[in-house]
Amino acid sequence: MARSDDTTDPARLSVHRRPRLSRFLVVGALLGFVAGAVVSLLGPDAPGSSAGQEVILLGATGAAFAALAAAIVYLLLDRRSERG
Repeated sequence: MARSDDTTDPARLSVHRRPRLSRFLVVGALLGFVAGAVVSLLGPDAPGSSAGQEVILLGATGAAFAALAAAIVYLLLDRRSERG
């Protein structure tokens, strides 16, 4: 028997791969924290604060800025993935 309609065939859908925001933010924040911690350990000592306080302050600042940069990169890649 010959089939006259294609309704029983599975439809072919195009799959678009999109980046995941949470992964970008976590990786960016971790890299920023590590970069800030390294800067605090290698840089000159701040008067009136301990090394641990410097690591936390500069690490948190680096994490915030790197997460912001990662979010911008995510937005650019997400927009690019919609075009393709």
